[in-house]
Amino acid sequence: MSRDGIPVAWIDFDTAAPGDPLEDVGYAAWTWCIASTQRVPVARQAGQVRILAAAYGLDAAERAVLIDAVIERQARNARFWATVQASGHAPADPKTIAARIAWSRREAAFTMAHREAFDAALA
Repeated sequence: MSRDGIPVAWIDFDTAAPGDPLEDVGYAAWTWCIASTQRVPVARQAGQVRILAAAYGLDAAERAVLIDAVIERQARNARFWATVQASGHAPADPKTIAARIAWSRREAAFTMAHREAFDAALA
């Protein structure tokens, strides 16, 4: 959504459901700010997470657990695709699903490896 050509909101309806707002911010932090490819240096990624947390108005207690929410979402994404793969009714070919699982696990490992930088940016 934009106003006078400037983005003012982002609405995602594909899996809309009631949920924990911190979980949503964690997912946004992962998909918008954190990337294991490191095309953007870790310090800059951490700064982007800080900006996102500030924009959402997270208090100190929420900031302290935001990276936990990111890691949980990454792990849940890997579990989701593993369940889809095991079901035999996958919406994509096995190679694509295996890549999604591997990517989610790689992202979680990266986030955990750089947790100190992310937590420091949020402190």
